[in-house]
Amino acid sequence: MSQLTAVKQQMASIGNDARTTAQGLAGFKGKFSQAINQVQAAIGGSAQNVDKDMIQTLQAAEKQVDEAIAALQQASAAATSFAASL
Repeated sequence: MSQLTAVKQQMASIGNDARTTAQGLAGFKGKFSQAINQVQAAIGGSAQNVDKDMIQTLQAAEKQVDEAIAALQQASAAATSFAASL
């Protein structure tokens, strides 16, 4: 197997893995968003600021999951395109 073929296969594999991981994170994100809503309903409006801090922490994590999904989708497209160009 030539080195070029090996690189092409490796890039295609990376693209597939990134796409699969993004899909898995998207499924997790849906469940995570539901959990955040449940936490807000359960502890929102308490007399302590701890609830606000907890909700803000969860929302920040949710945003980072969204960013990770987008980055993985972009990486998948780039790796797949690069592999196809070889």
